[in-house]
Amino acid sequence: MGRPRQAILSPEKIYRAALELVDEFGDFTLPGLAKRLSVSPSSIYHHVQGRPEIINGIRSVIGADALAAGDFFTAGPAWQDRAAAWARSYRSALGQHAKCIPLLVGEAVTDRATLEIYEHLAALFVEQGFAADDVVVAVTVLDSFMLGSALDVAAPESAWLADAEAQPALHGAFARASLAGPRADISFEVGVTAIVAYLQTLARN
Repeated sequence: MGRPRQAILSPEKIYRAALELVDEFGDFTLPGLAKRLSVSPSSIYHHVQGRPEIINGIRSVIGADALAAGDFFTAGPAWQDRAAAWARSYRSALGQHAKCIPLLVGEAVTDRATLEIYEHLAALFVEQGFAADDVVVAVTVLDSFMLGSALDVAAPESAWLADAEAQPALHGAFARASLAGPRADISFEVGVTAIVAYLQTLARN
């Protein structure tokens, strides 16, 4: 009689299964991951060292999928448009996995795919003659805004359930608003336009 068939594990298979769990439940555990993969928890440790490596693996899967989906700089030659396109593209990629973001921000970026995404952005500013300090600020501010905006993609359209008497200004604004599109998308475009306008002042300096 042949040996029972076992699921063939690989680091990427583990990362993608963990990503599925986080998308569904907001987190993962090693026992839960083993159950999803139909293996024992000890089998997972033959391929990865533990939770931090899996979290970085989740990031690498998202980054690789984002890179495969298309160029982050498709908006023409102007660096301002290219920086905004980077933020839009990465927001779109992370917005599909918004529940992962709280996990990802707790670990330093080490995977090649995600580092390549940020290398594209840093190189864009270096090519424009930004000082090293300003490159760090530019990358960080776009990253921070993009991450928050990706979380907002998954938020309810009515994110603040204000009371008409207790919070009249907030309630009134939302009651009377007639935005031309999703609140998160319109707000993102306002924010990224403001950030790029500020970064232009760094380029001039």
